[in-house]
Amino acid sequence: MEKTRKRKNTGRVTLQDVAKYAGVGSMTVSRALRTPELVSDKLREKINEAVEELGYIPNSAAGILASGQSRTVAVLIPSLRDNASSVFLQSLQEVLNKNNYQVVIGSHDYQQKKESEVLSTLLQSNPAALIIFGAINSEGVYTYLKNVDIPVISVAGGGSHPFTLNIKSNIGEAVNFLTHYMLQKGYKKIGYIGAQMDNKMQSQQLSGWNKAMLEYNQSADQSITTPYVATMDFGRQAISEMLTRQPELEAVICSHEMIALGVIFECQRRLIKVPKMLAVACVEGSANCDHIHPSLTSVRIDYSKMAREAAKKLQRWLADTDGDLSQRQEEVIFPYKFEARQSA
Repeated sequence: MEKTRKRKNTGRVTLQDVAKYAGVGSMTVSRALRTPELVSDKLREKINEAVEELGYIPNSAAGILASGQSRTVAVLIPSLRDNASSVFLQSLQEVLNKNNYQVVIGSHDYQQKKESEVLSTLLQSNPAALIIFGAINSEGVYTYLKNVDIPVISVAGGGSHPFTLNIKSNIGEAVNFLTHYMLQKGYKKIGYIGAQMDNKMQSQQLSGWNKAMLEYNQSADQSITTPYVATMDFGRQAISEMLTRQPELEAVICSHEMIALGVIFECQRRLIKVPKMLAVACVEGSANCDHIHPSLTSVRIDYSKMAREAAKKLQRWLADTDGDLSQRQEEVIFPYKFEARQSA
C-alpha cells in the first residue's frame, strides 16, 4: 500500500488521499463511508484502516448536499450537569450511533433567554430531526418550531405544540402520589423543597404536593423553592431554614435526588435520625437511592427507556422516505415507578 503524507499547507486529508492509500476509487471510499453495508467486509476493513491511518475527517456538509439527507440529530437539553439529562443523552446516543446518526447537543442551563438562542444555533446545522428534552419555557422556541419541517420530538416536556412525538410522564401526579403515601404513613407536617421552579414541569410537582396536603386538611405553607439547578448544598440550606421555621417538621419531599441527599447529610450532621425524626423522599431518583444509608424512598422515571423509544421511532420515520411526517402526531405516556425505602 502506498502511503500518502498529509499536506502541511492545508492540513486536511481528502477523500482522494484515502482512495489512493487504500488502492481503490474515490466512489468506492464514498460508498463505504455512507453505506458500509453495500461494501464487502474485506474492502471496508481496508478503507477503514486508511481512514484511521490518515486521520481523514469526512465532509458532512458535502454529503448532505449530495444526498439531500443529514445524518445528525439535534438535541436541546436543559443542562449537562443534571442526572436526568445525562442518562437520557447516553441512551439516545447509543441507539442513534449504531445507525450512523450523530447527536449535536445544545444546553441552555435553565436560562429562558438562552433557550431559543441555542435552538437557533442547533437548527443551523440542518439536522434530520430535533429532540427537545425537558419543558419548553420560552415563547421564542415555539416560534422556531412553527417554521421547521423536520420531525420534532418532545421528551419529558409538555406544551401545546403539535409535536411529531410527545413522550412524557405525569410528574405532578407522581408527587401527589408520593405525598399521599407519606400522609397515609402518619406524617402530617410535610414540607416540600424544589429546584428549577422556572421550569413548567417542575412547578407541577409543587402543585401535586399542595393538592395532596389540602386533601388531608394539612397546611401547605412549608415549601422552599429556587429557580436554580438542584444541588446538595441547596438541600442542606433549605432543610436548615425549614427546621428553623418549623422544628416539629415530620417529613420532607424533594424535587430532585441531589436535594434529598443534601437533606440527609445535613440531618446526619445535626444527629437527626432519618426516618425516626424526619422522613425524606424524592422525585427523579436513581441507583444512588439504593446505596445511601438510609436508602432513599423515591419516584423514578426511566429516562433511558424514553431515550431508546424516541431513537427507535425516529429512525423508522427517517427511513420511511415515502411517509408524510407533517401529518404524524403521536403521544406516549411513561409510567413512573414508586420505590419505598428506609428513609420514609
